Formats: sequence, C-alpha cells, structure tokens
Amino acid sequence: MSTISSVNLPPKQKTAILLMSLPPELSAQVFKELGPEEVQAITMEISKLPQISPEARAQVIQEFLEQTNHPGMREALGGGSPLSGSVMTEPGGGSSHSMAPTFPGGGGGAKRPLDFMRRVDPRQLLQLIRREHPQTIAVVLSYLQPSQASTVLGDLTPQVQTEVARRLAELRKVSPEILAELEKVLEIRLHQALEEGAYSHTDGKETLLEILNQADRNTEERVLTGLTQKSPHLASDIKTKLCDFEDLNNIDDSSLQQVLRLTDFRDLVLALKGANRELAERIYRFLSPEVARALREDVESLGQVPWEEIKQAQQQIRNILRGLVTLGKIKFK
Repeated sequence: MSTISSVNLPPKQKTAILLMSLPPELSAQVFKELGPEEVQAITMEISKLPQISPEARAQVIQEFLEQTNHPGMREALGGGSPLSGSVMTEPGGGSSHSMAPTFPGGGGGAKRPLDFMRRVDPRQLLQLIRREHPQTIAVVLSYLQPSQASTVLGDLTPQVQTEVARRLAELRKVSPEILAELEKVLEIRLHQALEEGAYSHTDGKETLLEILNQADRNTEERVLTGLTQKSPHLASDIKTKLCDFEDLNNIDDSSLQQVLRLTDFRDLVLALKGANRELAERIYRFLSPEVARALREDVESLGQVPWEEIKQAQQQIRNILRGLVTLGKIKFK
C-alpha cells in the first residue's frame, strides 16, 4: 500500500485527511454543511485514501489551523500551538513509534478488571475508547488511576465529557460478564494497534463509518446516495454496517440481549418514547415482568419530550448496535 508523505496534494485529498483527523461528531457537522456534489467527492476520497504518514497529516492540519479561527475546530485538532497535545503526532513531527502505548513498570499485585489499562499512556487510552458509548467510557474511567482518568476525561469533546461525567457519577456495580467482555475487546484493540501501527495508519472506510455513526439521517442518506451512484459495491458494504434503531426488531433474541445489557436505562426510556409499537412491545416482552412494568411506567410518565432528545437516545442505542455488528456479535433474523 502506498503512503502519502507530502502535502503537495489536491484540495479534495487534503479535505479528506482533515475530516479523518477530526472527531467523528465534528466531521459529521462539516458534512452537513456541504452540498451533494462536495459530499460525494469527499466521501469517495476518504474511502480510497492510502496510508497517511504522521508528518503529512500534521502538515495538513497545521495548514488548516493557520487559515481558520473556528475555536471548535482548533480545540479538536490540538489547540492554538502547532498540534500541541495532538494525538496525531508529537510536536515537532515525531515518528509513529513515539505514539505506541507505553507500559511503565512491571506492575505486580492482584488481578483487577481492566488492569492492563492502568499501564497505558492516557493519550493512547483516549484513542482506544474515545469513540465508545459514554456509558462504556465511564466504566473504563472508573477502573483507571485517577490521574489517567482525569487526563482522558479532560481531552474528550465538551458534549461527551459532560455525558461521561454524569454516567460516571451515577455508575453502579458492573457485572463481571460485561467487564470481561469489555476487557477482551479493548485488549484485542490495543494489540491490533501495536501490531498494525494504528496510530500512524487510518482506514478510510472505518473512518467514514464512524463519521456516519455521528451524522443525522439526511446527511447519511446524501452520502449513501452519492456512493451508490459512484461505487455501488462500496455503498452496499457500508449499508450492511449502518443499522438503524428500528433494526432492533430485526435481530435475534441473543443479539437484543447484548444490546440492552450495554444500554443506559435513561436512553432506553427516551428511545421507547419515540419507538414504533411493534418494537416497544418486543422489548417489553423480552424483559422480566418487573423491569418491563417499571420501564413502561417511566415511558408513559415522561409526558411531552423534545424530539431531539428522543433522536439522541435512539442514536446512542443505534451506535451500540452498530458497534456489535462490526465486532460480528449480532445475528439478524
């Protein structure tokens, strides 16, 4: 695979690199402001980007920072100084090897959940978990050293930071089964990062999926419509991984159980407020009578709820479903 190592690139390619470097939720906002032809062109560019060197990525970002006064963009890309604190590369253009997770000390003592995470540098921790559901991030932070957790929390986007802090404060005992599953997934992810040099290489298709996970339905449809016209095979591949909230009705019981185990109760209440009757009744039937009764009462007592809050809750659950689909843990009926 070829590697982009120069910034003498066409504008479309620079834009693609920039959008891959932003948090997915911010990239989704950018997509929302673009016209159909621009979305189509940039989407295709992202999907076919070769491996990008840290130096090229840093130079593209620096060029953008010099031309923009948008505070949100500057914060997301590393602040006011040239990429200071950036997770993309060290200040001064350090190599990708400098971003490999470090494990200070040998560390003995009793085994505890997520213990290996306590020996990972906070910058790499952020890369491993920053696109997870806020509930998952909160669970991970609860098992970290306080200094690690505060660094990771401080580097999250403001919206995610607030949501994670709330869930962390309300966190109760997590079942050993969920902790074991989470530990397994994160260990695999860390090993893959070390073996594949994930901190210097970004897969365009996966990045596009992450961006679409954060996009609204209109943006998602525009991107997929454009891809279908230009690259039907790629569009079909992406569509198979882009489940909607309503697809909870199309998965088997075991898969639904996995999704509900990872779903925050408040999100489920809000999501069911706007769900179709068939899906809501299936979820009620699936739960124990006591839990179903409590859930139904909470949904019915909500009264008038802004549709935006319902959509956000459904998107949180949709993202859990999509994550499990990516891991191959979901079976459709």
